[in-house]
Amino acid sequence: MIENAQVTGLPQQALPTPRHEGAAGPSSAVRGIDLTSHQLGVALTWIRRGMPVVPCSRTDKGALVPGFGKDATADQLRQFFDEEDVRAWWTGRFKRAHVGLLTRRLVVVDLDVLKAGAAEPTGRWAGCQHGTDVLERLVAEAGADWPDTYTVVTPSGGLHLYFEQPDDGGPLIGCATGEGTTAPHLGPLVDVRGVGGYVIAAGSYSSTQGQAYTRTSPASLRPRPLPAWLLEKLRPTTTSPLSTTTPRPARVPVEYATRAERYADAALRGEVDRVASGQPGERNRILFAAARRLGELHHTAPAVLAETVVRDELLDAALRAGLRGGDREALATIRSGWTKGISTPAPAVAA
Repeated sequence: MIENAQVTGLPQQALPTPRHEGAAGPSSAVRGIDLTSHQLGVALTWIRRGMPVVPCSRTDKGALVPGFGKDATADQLRQFFDEEDVRAWWTGRFKRAHVGLLTRRLVVVDLDVLKAGAAEPTGRWAGCQHGTDVLERLVAEAGADWPDTYTVVTPSGGLHLYFEQPDDGGPLIGCATGEGTTAPHLGPLVDVRGVGGYVIAAGSYSSTQGQAYTRTSPASLRPRPLPAWLLEKLRPTTTSPLSTTTPRPARVPVEYATRAERYADAALRGEVDRVASGQPGERNRILFAAARRLGELHHTAPAVLAETVVRDELLDAALRAGLRGGDREALATIRSGWTKGISTPAPAVAA
């Protein structure tokens, strides 16, 4: 995935809050408001602050446009950032649609209300009536304080806690619903939305309840980094064989017989060094360029520039450099660059 296609930084301006925030009730909250214009305004507010949006159903909140999953390409994601596409959606076939906020650079912890008639949690979670009860128990177990971050109340009385995706070179946080045995599940009545997911944005109105998703935190409070204890719970405990915590064995020098093989080996070493020293904001572009370049040279020395060799060497370098997204993002970029490189016709050789 092209790193610049994702949000490269959280906005510094105050995030949007709905009009008529202190309305007396559902009917007064929507009276006199052109919901089509309002929803378009909310969508434009978010994308102008670097946050991609997607139109969602007014009834079940399902996304109405596909293509933003965790493995989405930069080309697939572009429409969710594009003002022209967003205007077309909310002035055309998706008038008055909910505004979904893609959580590619965010982790949103969604704390739900126990629905009427639903079975109450048991065992460890007995007595919990709201996701806040579950999170309070996790906070207490960690000996921590309730996380102070950007917070949105939903029309049903739930809470959305917004955090930044971790930028430490480890895996990004994905999505989970309710209780489960693996990360990023946290417990019943708690959903997690990260890469590949979305939440309904602050400012968007619920047509069924006549109320907006409303920011309750101070306007100056930004989505904060995940507390260490919460990040630990949201990430899998296992690491990949090529994670930054597992050193690779030292490379054994090889004497190559031909000039082409020596040149290919030097090119591989040079690209690996370039990727390993990449700076933030440029690492993904450099990684793609390196994989493409080595793919273009593959035909000159296929034994030296075997796909598995190039992949492993570049992946190790990308992780050492701290490429955002960990193994999954790096491998996707390497695969894309390599495919582009080997499909480039070999230069004609003079007779």
